[in-house]
Amino acid sequence: MPKHYKQMMDELINKMDEDAPANSVAGGGVDLNPTGARMSPKMMKRKKEQGDEQDKITKKISKMIKANEDNNNVILKQVNESLSKVEDKSDEKLGLKEEVTVEETEEYKTFRDKYNA
Repeated sequence: MPKHYKQMMDELINKMDEDAPANSVAGGGVDLNPTGARMSPKMMKRKKEQGDEQDKITKKISKMIKANEDNNNVILKQVNESLSKVEDKSDEKLGLKEEVTVEETEEYKTFRDKYNA
């Protein structure tokens, strides 16, 4: 007989509860008081240097990304210009080059406006 979804989930949850390891602080690897550990001045200096290095790297990468986007924009413009030139040449060869002229239409005057009636 097939199990229902709820029964399967209950079994999984029960297995997870049984197999879950207990957290042990007795091993000595866990410090519950974050302010309890003091850093030596040398360690504090090294942390500051690492932070400064990280900032430098972040700034350098952001500059590189901006430069890359600028280069991509220039290349994209060049590709678009080349495509439009090719399109113009192909239109000339095929005889599809037609100039578009815009003709202004006269405003429609109603009978009343036309004869001041």
